[in-house]
Parts: sequence; structure tokens; C-alpha cells
Amino acid sequence: QRVRRELKVWGRLKHDCILPLWGVTNNFGLYPAMICPWVKNGALTGFLDREQGTLSSQDKFSLLNDIALGLQYRESFITLPSFQNSLSNVLVHGNGRACLADFGLSTIIMEFISTSYVTSTIKGNIRWAAAELFEVPEDNEEDEAAVSLSTECDIYSFGSITLQVLTCKVPYYNVKKDNAVLWQVMKGKKPELPKESQIAPSHWDFIERCWLPRASRPSVRDIVAFVAHER
Repeated sequence: QRVRRELKVWGRLKHDCILPLWGVTNNFGLYPAMICPWVKNGALTGFLDREQGTLSSQDKFSLLNDIALGLQYRESFITLPSFQNSLSNVLVHGNGRACLADFGLSTIIMEFISTSYVTSTIKGNIRWAAAELFEVPEDNEEDEAAVSLSTECDIYSFGSITLQVLTCKVPYYNVKKDNAVLWQVMKGKKPELPKESQIAPSHWDFIERCWLPRASRPSVRDIVAFVAHER
């Protein structure tokens, strides 16, 4: 019922920067299967790896603009799980336009099968996830949910995605193992700027603002305005 409720919300989203949900079908497993259009270029991380030599600064900010506009639109649907921590939630169409997908539905499934949230959902996304998601929560499930689904987590992740889009290197590019990345995150160490990158100081400043403590991070409106200006 919870999955169907979230899918119903997703189905109402109509925006160029949101992957549309065409329908739902059964008999593909224990849970409803989602029907969406095929996205030719796949996940953003693979797209950047393949196209890094051909992307101009304008191309990169066009991608970021799509992501920011998708977040801004999604923000009005407060019942929908947060975009939060996964770069794989960003897909790229054949025309180079980016869109948001998934919205944390996999997290709900993990809860149903009693699998650890940290090890199953966040583990592969540590490089982009908000630092507070790795803090040991109080013995209060509602507080934990409020943190994991907050807009501030989206902003933190947007800063990490901005770093990767502009440099074509994943956050913590110089740290190979996810466990080592997690250790740095827990110590409060943020990703480093790749030495060979030509990123502008104002862009790096924006990224670092997204990584500030939750109350000090930019709003979704702020990131939309910044990206539009730089584009």
C-alpha cells in the first residue's frame, strides 16, 4: 500500500525534468513493477564517463539546470521520498536533457524486507549522500525519517553532483573504497577538488555552501537561480 501510494504521487508529476511514470504492472516479483520510457543515455555517472571529453561548460550547466528544476518541481510534493543520495537517480535522455527518477522507492522496499538502510541503500551512494545520514540517530524512528527525507539532504547531494558534473570525477575520486569514503565522511572531511580541474572559484564556493550544516545550506530556489545565472 505504501509503494502504491508513492507511485500514485509520482504518476501525478508532469515536468520535463521528471521521468514520467506511465503505469504499473504485476507478476514481475513481489512488488509492483514501474513502467517508464526508456532513457537512452542511462544514468548520469555513466554518461559523464563516456562524454567527458565532448561536454562544454554550457552542456554541464544545462544538465545541472535540469536537475535543479526537477528538484524545485518535486519539492512541492512533500509526500514523495527525497531525491537525496543517489547519482543513479539522475538519467540522461538521448538529447542530453537530464531527468530525476526513483525518488527513494528502493528505500521503501528495503524497509519491507528488513534490510539495513545504511548497508543496502546508502552504501553505494556514500560519495553523494548527505553527511547527517551517517550520524547515529536517537532512539526515535520519526526523527530518523525526517532527516533522511529532508530537502537539505537533496541540497547536499546536489553539491556533490555539481562537483562531478563540472569535473567529470566522482566525489572523493582519490579514495577508491567506499568504506574509506565512509570513514572520511564520518570524520567530517569533504571531497577534494581534483587538482587538474579548471573549476571556477565561484563554482567551488557554491559546492561548499551545499555541504554546510543543514540550516546554512542554500534553498532549492537558490540553487535554481545560481545554475540559471552560470548557464
